[in-house]
Order: sequence, then C-alpha cells, then structure tokens
Amino acid sequence: MMEDACDRPDATPDDALAGAQPAMTRIRIDPERVEQDLARLALGLMAFLRQLMELQALRRMEAGSLTPEQEERLGTTLMRAEEALHRLAAQFGLSPEDLSLDLGPLGRTI
Repeated sequence: MMEDACDRPDATPDDALAGAQPAMTRIRIDPERVEQDLARLALGLMAFLRQLMELQALRRMEAGSLTPEQEERLGTTLMRAEEALHRLAAQFGLSPEDLSLDLGPLGRTI
C-alpha cells in the first residue's frame, strides 16, 4: 500500500496539497512584501476583468449594437481604467506585466 503524504507523522498541510495536485501552481505571499503581493493579485484580477469588458465591447461594436456616442464613451472608459490600473500598479512597484495571471491550460491573462 502506498503511503499518502498526509499519513506521514512529519507531514505538513502543504505536503498533502502537493500530493493531491502536483502540477498546480500556488500563490505565494511573502510576509515581508504582503501588501505588494496582495496588490498584484487584486490588480491582476481587475486587469483581467477589464480585458473581458474590452472583448465584450468589441463584440458589441462589431454587432452594431452601440451608437457612435456609446462607442466613444466605452472606449474612453476602458482607456481610463487601464491607465488607473497602471498608476496603481506603479504605486506598489509593479509593472503591467506583473499583473498577468496564470490561468493554467487557458494561458496568461495579459
């Protein structure tokens, strides 16, 4: 019978997780840089959502369901959202590339 990682007396919770999903990448938060690491995660999610909104806006434009005024307003809003994300990232010493999230088999967000 094979020994499970969590059956060993010296096993840690991380050992059990590693055995259950060996290919899974974990988020690592450094106690010395917790604010920057949390900012990277939160801003990465916000950048991902902004990208989804941009794709939806493009679909609506291609479908002709927006007026020219709505297209202009939407484009301005998305540009300002991207600028705000970059400004916030810079406040935490992060570059736009740092906001890229690894979605596993789906690839990276940015």
